[in-house]
Amino acid sequence: MPVAVSIITALAAGVLAARVITFIALSIPRCFYLSWIIRSNFLTENEIHKSNISFTKAMETIANPLNIVLKTKFSTYYKSIMPSGKSYFIKKLNRSDKIFQNEKFEQELEIIGKLNHSNVMTPLAYALTKDSAYLFYEYAQTCTLFDILHSSNGSSMDWESRYSVAVGLAQGLAFLNGCTSGPILLLDLSSKNIMLKSLKEPQLGDIELCKVIDPSKRTGSLSTVTGSVGYIPPEYAYTMREAAVGNVYSFRVILLELLTRRPPISEGTELAKLVLHNWEHEDKRDEIFDVNIYAISLAIKNQMLAVLEVAIACVSVLPEGRPKMNVVLQMLQNANTLT
Repeated sequence: MPVAVSIITALAAGVLAARVITFIALSIPRCFYLSWIIRSNFLTENEIHKSNISFTKAMETIANPLNIVLKTKFSTYYKSIMPSGKSYFIKKLNRSDKIFQNEKFEQELEIIGKLNHSNVMTPLAYALTKDSAYLFYEYAQTCTLFDILHSSNGSSMDWESRYSVAVGLAQGLAFLNGCTSGPILLLDLSSKNIMLKSLKEPQLGDIELCKVIDPSKRTGSLSTVTGSVGYIPPEYAYTMREAAVGNVYSFRVILLELLTRRPPISEGTELAKLVLHNWEHEDKRDEIFDVNIYAISLAIKNQMLAVLEVAIACVSVLPEGRPKMNVVLQMLQNANTLT
């Protein structure tokens, strides 16, 4: 009997403690979350976004890990439902990392916020706290290119969609590389950093990283702080400087993913090396492509071969041997004439 009493008492105490904790959490005023913010500002002139975005609500959102929808090498994305009912992406950057420079961060965001291209994710606002920076984006019921290509239902992405994604990404990269304020280079260009608004509408993410990484604070090679395995240009192993041709190399890997529906590391080998090996043996060339779409028609087969030739052109180990992104875009668009 005493044991039963003890158990009941312990359970009652536990329930009471849980209620107290819940009461305290619900009693914390919203201004507490707002006090985390050092500075916040809008980058968009759109009054609808300005009226919908609540920085206080954003801080409440990131306090709950259940709101996380995506993690990349440098960022964590949250879905935040604002008081108006409209949803936004909130991307958290870790400003406490030693490689980030904070002095120019806001200046660069002001420039990036003015960019306008359908294939580029452009921030609408930002909030800064002591240790982190938060960027706000339009929310779309979306997924990453990696998720849709390499999931069990990846075969639902037909060749027309894949080709549209390839051209859209090339357009976005050519736009970023040719910005009048200076080229914007992606430090981690991979299929995991490409959002799909639809199966034919890609958007490049993490475009601000190039402007906030401080080269003077890097240690070792560039490959230690940039890129994902399978996408990193070979020259990044010994250089401390990123370049547009590095993005061309990474883009080539994404083209191969679209053509093969294989991940960047396939069968224990980099996808690029596997494809090159098969390309050098004519009897194995047909093994390169996603069999679900390659044999549908002669027109599709010819176009996929043309896109593969574009990818092969971007493969040069020597950076100066790779075409510029605007040339790659033109080559891809020319492939459409083969249908």
